[in-house]
Amino acid sequence: MLDDVHGEADLGGLVLPDAPILIASRRPLPAYRSWNPAGPVATVEVGPWPDDRISALLGGAPASGPEYHDNVLRLAGGNPLLAIALSRTPLTLPGLEAPGAMADGAARQVLDRLAGEAAGIDQALLLVAAVGQCDEDLLVQLGQGPAFAGLLGSSVIIPLAHGLAVVEPFRTVFDLALRWRAPVSYQTALTLAAAHHTRLLSTDPDRAARSDRVVQSLFLTVGGGVRSMFAPVTAPVHIRPARAEDERDLGRLIRLRSTRGDIDPRQSERQNIAWLHELPEGVHVVCDEEDRPVGMTGIVPITDHTVSTLEPVLQQHAETAAAGGVFLGTALYDERYPAARTALFRFIIATSFQYGRLVISTPTSEYQQVSTRLGFHAHGPLRHDVFGGPLPTQVYSQSFTTEALSGWLDRLRGPRLAPVLPDDTQWAIGHLREALEHLDRPLRLARSPLLAVVGDPATLRDLLRGGIRDLANSTIPAEAEAGQILTLYYLDRTGGHEFIAHRLHLSRATYYRRLNQGLEQLTRPLLAMT
Repeated sequence: MLDDVHGEADLGGLVLPDAPILIASRRPLPAYRSWNPAGPVATVEVGPWPDDRISALLGGAPASGPEYHDNVLRLAGGNPLLAIALSRTPLTLPGLEAPGAMADGAARQVLDRLAGEAAGIDQALLLVAAVGQCDEDLLVQLGQGPAFAGLLGSSVIIPLAHGLAVVEPFRTVFDLALRWRAPVSYQTALTLAAAHHTRLLSTDPDRAARSDRVVQSLFLTVGGGVRSMFAPVTAPVHIRPARAEDERDLGRLIRLRSTRGDIDPRQSERQNIAWLHELPEGVHVVCDEEDRPVGMTGIVPITDHTVSTLEPVLQQHAETAAAGGVFLGTALYDERYPAARTALFRFIIATSFQYGRLVISTPTSEYQQVSTRLGFHAHGPLRHDVFGGPLPTQVYSQSFTTEALSGWLDRLRGPRLAPVLPDDTQWAIGHLREALEHLDRPLRLARSPLLAVVGDPATLRDLLRGGIRDLANSTIPAEAEAGQILTLYYLDRTGGHEFIAHRLHLSRATYYRRLNQGLEQLTRPLLAMT
């Protein structure tokens, strides 16, 4: 058995014996250019371990109570390497059981193991995990453009529709590690990425691609548990229309959902089964690699044919159906398959985008919270509840037309995101100096964290040039001197600081005082924009 094949170099000098052999590798051996076996090869993918097996693996690991153990299971996602790395975190961070600290310790261990695949990509991996899908242009804005080629060679990276993504569960761990270790850098990355995808949303001619941009924008904009619903799907799941032979699996999913405690099991099963029989064309299933349903949704176009069936779950809010769109009646998933949940909600958003509008009637606290967090229009509760749960069934709607999307995403992004720049003038001045040094170099300017509030390099350049011009034209002598200094040093490139101080007949102390005053003046509008 060989268990250390992790790259092309490992295969270069490999001499295989004339006997059956088991080779463990981070990716399928046929993916390597130098792989040229003499005989037949069978590839077996090792899937996630169940929680009880992970718990057994951690039997001798240091632990600090049930909360610590639950965090390890949740973050490991069935991956034994991550589970071991997470379990070692208390050894290097005594007394710290916060998930962020655990993720940071585990991420450093995993990145050390990945170092042999490509050098200098650690920070890029963390940033790609945070932003979900990352193309090279976005990576340049994040200051990691040269790392793109190296990322392509990493075993934890896969290509998706809009760039590279980190596979789960590594994405979740890396994302949490960066959020805990560098919260300002993390928030800046999300804001830059959201602006990047929103900018491309209106230019992409393909409807499916635009829909995926919307989901990506939601992933970058909303917070808490709702955010994970829109994470990139990196596991091998697929969605298809339900078939007659799926009936047993659909029944299993309905029963699983009915036992969560926030709805009446019998009424819930009755309502979902009625949905399956009355509107079968709207039922789609999320399937695993073996095509076994692990999630399902009932979402149908609102038409004259379907509106009468929807009346019991809309009642006095039936007028919400008059504007058309699609109606979401159910969304169920097996909690052991997080990718099923993500794929399910991506499909719901894509279908809503296709028809331009979504109407929801939901009795569950989970989906009511999601609808509220996403800023959907709340129409109110049903007059006569048909689900019998502790919460009244609520009706929501949301427009998904191209014209409405920008305003909706802006509202979600607005006050709910924490300020990207801290109220720290010295911090801002440091990045302002860097931006002024590269005013005429768009690629370098594109890496500035200040883009998080101004949007793009051209806007930042115009803002700084205009600010310097206003200072130079000020009627206040000190401001005018500051504007002259900034003009001569950064715009005209006249010479060094001592040369300019001599030219303006200023003492060294006065020169630097005016220079710093000018830089502080330029930062004020930037900080105000946050």
